[in-house]
Amino acid sequence: MDTYLNQLKIFHVTAREGSFTRAAAALFLTQPGISKHIKDLEEHYGTRLFDRLGKKVALTRAGEILFAKTETIFNIISQLKVEIDELQGLQGGLLKIGASMTIGVYVLPPVLARFRETYPQVDISLDVAVNRQVEEHLLNNAIDIGFLGAPAADGRLVTGPFLTDELVVIVPMNHEWARRDFVPPHELINQTFVMAKEGSGTRRIIEARLADRGITLKKTVEFGHTEAVKKAVESGLGIGILSKLAIAREEHLGLIKSLRLEGVDLTRTFFFAYRQDKYLNTVTKTFLQHAVYGGARN
Repeated sequence: MDTYLNQLKIFHVTAREGSFTRAAAALFLTQPGISKHIKDLEEHYGTRLFDRLGKKVALTRAGEILFAKTETIFNIISQLKVEIDELQGLQGGLLKIGASMTIGVYVLPPVLARFRETYPQVDISLDVAVNRQVEEHLLNNAIDIGFLGAPAADGRLVTGPFLTDELVVIVPMNHEWARRDFVPPHELINQTFVMAKEGSGTRRIIEARLADRGITLKKTVEFGHTEAVKKAVESGLGIGILSKLAIAREEHLGLIKSLRLEGVDLTRTFFFAYRQDKYLNTVTKTFLQHAVYGGARN
């Protein structure tokens, strides 16, 4: 039974990763070892579970059926551990959080600090990524709870409002707009625009709100992180739109200037999210209550 369960785990990770190579890295096994376990499992069921497509693999119909079942099996096994650990209350445990850039860097650190003051025995892991990656980590069960800059796109995730934020236009201090407090949206078109990379919740909202006004930004420079966007704007590479939370320090120091966009509502809501079928343990539920109903608003 142990060998069979191990083979199912190897199959499950391979199906999730879509590659023998990535599965081998994730499981700390050799690629030939992965191949042998999959072959043994295919012999057990008397059918192919994967179609080999070069370096990638795709599930056959039989593989899709098995993957749906192993998803349930390993979720149950994971939840068993969680529920048994709950008997210890908040005297220990691990809280795995994922957050989009703005929330992970500028909102959650003080929230986590206050939570740790109350529950010092809880270990915390925070993974900061773009919205799309946080959703993927939730769906892969790699994190317990996620915080997103835009509503979750996948119906398997439960989402709720976390915090209200405002996006503002930012310009370097030597920019012609630095003496203004507002800028008409059509004036953005001729500016070099510094943006976060694809998959960012901030970028998704900016593009959608501007599209509602018939505006598409053409001269763009893409950066992978909010801090890089701020530095680029500060250096005069272009202008940007970022969370007011993210630029508070630089504006206070007189490094950049923020402006509101005339006639465009750039307020937004941050969201928490978790898997609909995931059992939330006491640690996760307590942190969620702490963050949503207290920690982020103090």
